[in-house]
Amino acid sequence: MMNANRSWWNEETVAVITGGNKGIGFEVCKQFANLGFRVILTARDADRGQKALVALRNEGFQTVSFHQLDVSNKASVADFASWISQEHGHVDILVNNAGTNGVYVDELYVKENNMKLEDLLWSEQQSSKGFIVEYESAKACMETNYYGAKHVIRALLPLLRSSSRGARIINVGSLFGQLHNLRSSKLQQELADVDHLSDALIDQVLEMYLNDVKQKIWEDKGWPLKFPSYKMSKIALHAYTRLLATQLEKDVPKVFVNCVHPGFVRTDITSGMGNISAQEGAENIVRVALLPPNECPSGQLFLEKKVGQF
Repeated sequence: MMNANRSWWNEETVAVITGGNKGIGFEVCKQFANLGFRVILTARDADRGQKALVALRNEGFQTVSFHQLDVSNKASVADFASWISQEHGHVDILVNNAGTNGVYVDELYVKENNMKLEDLLWSEQQSSKGFIVEYESAKACMETNYYGAKHVIRALLPLLRSSSRGARIINVGSLFGQLHNLRSSKLQQELADVDHLSDALIDQVLEMYLNDVKQKIWEDKGWPLKFPSYKMSKIALHAYTRLLATQLEKDVPKVFVNCVHPGFVRTDITSGMGNISAQEGAENIVRVALLPPNECPSGQLFLEKKVGQF
């Protein structure tokens, strides 16, 4: 954590965390609340969000509030942005954490091959065997992990720009979102070219992927073979982060936007597997969010504590 005399934040700092009711998001809420921030915990499920709020309040964190938010629903996002504007007037930190893995494990395949679940999920072998990829779940993954984050950013950007202390957007990224996960060198090159990157190009790539999934021909194309929907959603989110950083680079006060891969964290999305806790993963996110303005880059991917390659 940073030295107090270098802190750019104070008790008026407002932090919004999507998917804050459990796992990494919950721990991010707790760590921001521990600094005295006004923390807005959001969750799609109102009951789960309220339970998370009560848990934090019971630990003594009284500066946390809850608002229901379904990032994949534009009306829900608009309602949330209106509430934030009326209640707080600005946002200093936005952490886009809400996510889904978008894939089903073929339990029959696992059983017939006498496999352990972790062997299927986390082996280095690149194969689609053992995974069920369906159009509706693939589409829902894109709507939450990519378009959901984008909806929230666009809705809250006017409030982020109004922050006199500058503002931070942290998109929770992944090693799975690095471009080498694509098996198409052409797509890798197109998405790596920041000068020609656009919303339309990112949308086109995702539409191509979803269309191939619908036609059941995605394995024959250049898409990732393991966790393809999750990987494509994070590849898109990484690309949008770089694009947005370029668009915002002339803003004064600054809006810094970065991706953070929090690590291989033991959460529901990893089926409880991983080598670090949700608390440790959250620390990697919070660290980047709190970097002082003169040390904070924009448009970067942090792999835990270090800047890495997209």
